[in-house]
Amino acid sequence: MIRKAIHAGAPVPLLAVLLCVCAHADDVVSATPPANAQFAADGSVGEVHDGQYLDLSMPQDRWTVQASTAAEQQLTWPVFIREVLAANLDYAAARYNVDMAAADAAAAKLLPNPTLSLSGDRDLSYHDKYATGTDGNPAPLRQVESRSIGVDQTIEWYGKRKWRIKAADQSLRAAAATLDDFLRNLKLDAAAAYADALAAQGIVDQLRAAAAFLDTLNQAQQTRYTAGDIGRPDLLQTQVERQEFLNDLARAEDDAEAARYALSTYLGRNRGQTGFIVSGDLKQQPRDYNLAGMIGESLKKRPDLVALRHGRDAAQSGVELAKASRIPDLDVGVNYGYNGGVALNHPVDPTPGFHQLTLNLSLPLPLFDHGQYSVRKALAADDQAQVQLAAAELHAEVDIRTAYFQYKSAQKRAASFETGILKDADDLLEARRYGYQRGANTLLDLIDAQRSDNQIRQDYGQAQAELAKTMIQLERVTGFEQGIRF
Repeated sequence: MIRKAIHAGAPVPLLAVLLCVCAHADDVVSATPPANAQFAADGSVGEVHDGQYLDLSMPQDRWTVQASTAAEQQLTWPVFIREVLAANLDYAAARYNVDMAAADAAAAKLLPNPTLSLSGDRDLSYHDKYATGTDGNPAPLRQVESRSIGVDQTIEWYGKRKWRIKAADQSLRAAAATLDDFLRNLKLDAAAAYADALAAQGIVDQLRAAAAFLDTLNQAQQTRYTAGDIGRPDLLQTQVERQEFLNDLARAEDDAEAARYALSTYLGRNRGQTGFIVSGDLKQQPRDYNLAGMIGESLKKRPDLVALRHGRDAAQSGVELAKASRIPDLDVGVNYGYNGGVALNHPVDPTPGFHQLTLNLSLPLPLFDHGQYSVRKALAADDQAQVQLAAAELHAEVDIRTAYFQYKSAQKRAASFETGILKDADDLLEARRYGYQRGANTLLDLIDAQRSDNQIRQDYGQAQAELAKTMIQLERVTGFEQGIRF
């Protein structure tokens, strides 16, 4: 009907409308939702699924998924790190990278497989036909039918196999160094998580002690209020402070529980619901370091830098392999064939049967692609590996210097608490408690002293955790074992 209207000389406006309708026909949304539409509570269409393809994304019935079981365990640092090394799933997955690299290194030593070829032909036109032969007798018209067997072997040009083996071996070494670096960082991440759990547990212990004191103080205040020794404002002040401490304690317990559950991610499959009770000491022994010597040894021995150097060597071997690959391989083949004879009285071509041995040599002619771009790509990969190594070494040196000064700063901060602040805060709290019992201090003086002591204790715990984590970071950036123990 559209064609008819156009040919009939449809007005221009009508023609424009028709063309617009045709151009936007695909944009028109059907008023009736498809059968696989999802409807919202208000009756609107929320989402339309294409069941033809989304069915492929459905979980398979043959898959087995196991949930972890709830448990509780006393956890010490030696037990924790030992299980991390033995059962961590990420480490177990990363080890397969070395297995695959080892398989590639073994495969690089193999020679190309020979090719076996079998062939035969049959005369379909004259196989069963006869004619009068040259001697006047009937003669089969079948032409020569042959059978053959052959073997072809690719002979690699000198140097290809050598550089392929060398590049694969260097890639294997790089994979092994990468795995070593993965394990090193895994242990350090686990140590940092354990330090966080210990610090969170320390805050809980401190707040529990403060809450216990305020419980005792609240009971004493109620007794004194009943006896008329204090007014209602002092009693309410005590109860408010006690409730605030209980709220702080609840938040601290939640944080500590989250920190403990975070430890499960470093352990085995059945640890998702294990409630750990962590134990240990955050305090670390101070150490002195020679910064210049530490930087030099770290740049030489850090596993990730070692992996990059092996990768650079593999890239250099790749350049030599690309150059060697510019010379094409030679294919050599030997073929044995038997050609069946035809009748001697064949009217056209009497041929006796005969055996045949064929030697084939084939060599690609590098007229257009003679490996020039493969060499260019290999050279670019080599340059890239060099630059990546230089960048990593620069970042490593900067990270070592930064981590070293952060460690010295954390060491000074932790030491400042141990030189008198903790003792002064404890002495002040005891003095305020004694003075309040004797009537020499007000309730506000006692509460302020309790708050100050709690804050100083928490700051000291955080300083110890910070010192431990700066040691962890220093070990991470240097690659040297720092002997971190909790």
